Amino acid sequence: MKNIALFVLIFSLQRETLAASCCGGGFAFPALIMGDDKAQITSSLSYGKVTDDVLPNQKWIKREDGNLSQTLKIEAATLLSDTFQSGISIPVVNRKVAHENSTGLGDVSLNLGHETLPELSYSPWKPKGVTFLQMTLPTSPSIYDSENILAADSRGRGFFTIGGGFALIKVFGKWDANSSVELHKSFARDFSSSAAGGTITATPHLGHSWTVGGGWNHGDWRWGTSFTGLYEDAIEISGAQKSSGSPQQNITWSVMANYMMGLENAWTLSYADQTLFGMPENSSLSKTVTLSFQTRWQR
Repeated sequence: MKNIALFVLIFSLQRETLAASCCGGGFAFPALIMGDDKAQITSSLSYGKVTDDVLPNQKWIKREDGNLSQTLKIEAATLLSDTFQSGISIPVVNRKVAHENSTGLGDVSLNLGHETLPELSYSPWKPKGVTFLQMTLPTSPSIYDSENILAADSRGRGFFTIGGGFALIKVFGKWDANSSVELHKSFARDFSSSAAGGTITATPHLGHSWTVGGGWNHGDWRWGTSFTGLYEDAIEISGAQKSSGSPQQNITWSVMANYMMGLENAWTLSYADQTLFGMPENSSLSKTVTLSFQTRWQR
């Protein structure tokens, strides 16, 4: 039972926060080993649809352009020592907006983790905790260098981003709880495109996100839910175009079902919705279904 709860934390927290393409927000939770394993590989396939835009003044606009995305993501993590680990996340994204579409590599992420709060013996209250650092590389086109009028070829943020945070999990019999918090900083870049009318400099600042969740375990099954909040500072634009930008924020609610196939393999089916909770601002809100499969190698 406990192995199931530890295993599923990865699916509860490793959820890319879909963000407004207009402001390049978003942060992908890193691939972390939370159980007693030496390595793991996770593959996932997501289908998402942007259903609403929320303007900086919090006015909602219904999307009617068929803004669809499919993401195939491969994530791997391995131990470097008893307490340190490293990981990588590689997404391939297909986007379709109206009659335009594109397929290619998304933003690749690298991470380091440290088991800061190990679970060496039973405790009725002490959780297991992992501290992490993550670097996201701008390996895909962003809206700032898009040559597509509908930005269908925008598959990433466009910035180098460094973030760090802390993840916790605790099992209480058939129940489990998890939480995480992280802070990230993106760095300014110059972009040049005909759509922008020349060269612009996009200057992002800080962002942060948090997740709280829990679940109920029965046999090889687990049912869980989580809430993830995202906030991004405004991105300033200078050069051929000028804009002071607006902050972005939203909350994603997720529900999931997990099935363990022994101690090495598991399937997860999840649904994520950004339209139900919180007071979103400057965000494109989506609904996403994800199917994930993970294989682990025990120590």
